[in-house]
Amino acid sequence: MYLRNVGIFVKDLEGARAFFESYFGAKVLKTYDNPEKNYYSYIMELNGPGWIELMSKPEVVDLGQDPNRLGLAHICICTDTREQLNTIIKRFKEDGYTIQYEPSEPDGPGEVRAVTFEDIVIEANYGY
Repeated sequence: MYLRNVGIFVKDLEGARAFFESYFGAKVLKTYDNPEKNYYSYIMELNGPGWIELMSKPEVVDLGQDPNRLGLAHICICTDTREQLNTIIKRFKEDGYTIQYEPSEPDGPGEVRAVTFEDIVIEANYGY
């Protein structure tokens, strides 16, 4: 068995797509548009069999999420190199995202967890 996809409701579908493309090199596999139900989504792939499905519809509510809430805690994305991880950490900081923790050493295995676009908690790691 394996995990096929993770679905995330967002207010700004285009902004979320751009975030995952820019930070992680995600590519849109397909779109799903249902104007009758006012539902739209992007199914995005990284470099593996799993997908991220970004979904939006007008009735989605933003309740402000505490990173320590019950339920889905984070999405983990593994980088291919430590340099990629270091770049992601640097960009998270430059873009003002809240870093929950990061590696104490600049090379070798490590991971970062940050509250990112629309409060999506991302863990990026290398070497685990």
